Amino acid sequence: MPFFVFKSIDLESIGAGSTVEKTWTSDDDYILKRMYIIETSETAVGLQFLKVTFWIDNTPYVKDFVNAKVFEGYKNQQVELNLPLSKGKTFKISVSNIHSTSAISAHLVLELWKE
Repeated sequence: MPFFVFKSIDLESIGAGSTVEKTWTSDDDYILKRMYIIETSETAVGLQFLKVTFWIDNTPYVKDFVNAKVFEGYKNQQVELNLPLSKGKTFKISVSNIHSTSAISAHLVLELWKE
């Protein structure tokens, strides 16, 4: 197995003023190195309108929320999380769209390194 893998989670279309929650249960022992959020809307609205919170097995890693722009950009611009995500643990993300009129579609990509 390679030293790392990517796991994509489709956040789908998040309506204006709505929140979506997604979970994924880890299939192996990993270190969550980085998270990337990529907007997939047909006409770009902007990640600045998305508020993000995430947990691993009910342990929150965000106080209140963080703007999705934090997880946008190139690898050398990303925050290194280095969070253990052991087999059977559940990663959960909540994403709220604070835009007043537009839905925003996005994907989440987890960069998972082997322990």
